[in-house]
Amino acid sequence: MAYFIGTILPYITVAIFLGGLTWHLWRWTAARIPHFIALSPFPKSWAGSVGFIVWQILLFWNILKFDRRLWIGAWPMHVAIGAILGGHILGIYTLGLQFHMIFPYAISEALSESLSDLLGKTIGVIFVAAAAYLLYRRFAYDRVAAISAPSDYLHLLLLLIIGGIGVYMRFVPGASLHYDEARHFLAGLFLFRPEPLPDNVFFLLHFLFVQILMIIFPFSKLMHPFGMLWNRWVVNRPYEEPAMGIPGAQIVAPAGVIYEDSGRTIRVEHWPRFPVKGV
Repeated sequence: MAYFIGTILPYITVAIFLGGLTWHLWRWTAARIPHFIALSPFPKSWAGSVGFIVWQILLFWNILKFDRRLWIGAWPMHVAIGAILGGHILGIYTLGLQFHMIFPYAISEALSESLSDLLGKTIGVIFVAAAAYLLYRRFAYDRVAAISAPSDYLHLLLLLIIGGIGVYMRFVPGASLHYDEARHFLAGLFLFRPEPLPDNVFFLLHFLFVQILMIIFPFSKLMHPFGMLWNRWVVNRPYEEPAMGIPGAQIVAPAGVIYEDSGRTIRVEHWPRFPVKGV
């Protein structure tokens, strides 16, 4: 089982994740938008549009404005997710020496590793607390529970399991995994020379649940960050005055209306069965 989880499943997971992500993005971008449906206030330029979208993303402004109880959990959790992803990449790649690399004369290698560990613990606790609050909110408030699907609970539970195992590994010395072991294992996967999983049951479970999350991600509500970006691009683009009429439509002359066709004046006494060419 460990061989399958650490050697075969990762490639299946990445294929499903990238394939599902590409499929969804293609469906969204292929959709035809005949009219500009930008919402007021309209950005006057692409720079203003991008700035407005970034501001909305960074602050979760709409959620803060309309549902502060949701914002209290959603904003910290998403910020923590971003920090965790960045921290995993930097921490594992640099073996926890990222702060020493940035400030080589002010921060020693040992201090950098300690700071990396402290930051990981702090962000992990924030993530678990925020996810737990969001799960509690779905049970505690009738209005939220009424619109919650079983998948909503399962997604939050899966995130809590992943985060909980990660936090446990951070705080319990016997369950932890050194950066070097993680980098050696992941480098083997990236270079298509898989190495055996580290001998750590908590890392195995953490890695397994992350892969499960990646597999269901493209086919679930977890795609909402990409959907939100697409929605913002549609409704927050610089406004342009659309052309008159419906794009691609043919105008049909109503009964009793006089119009000219090739120099002749014709009076339509009844509705034509087909659109009148050239009108």
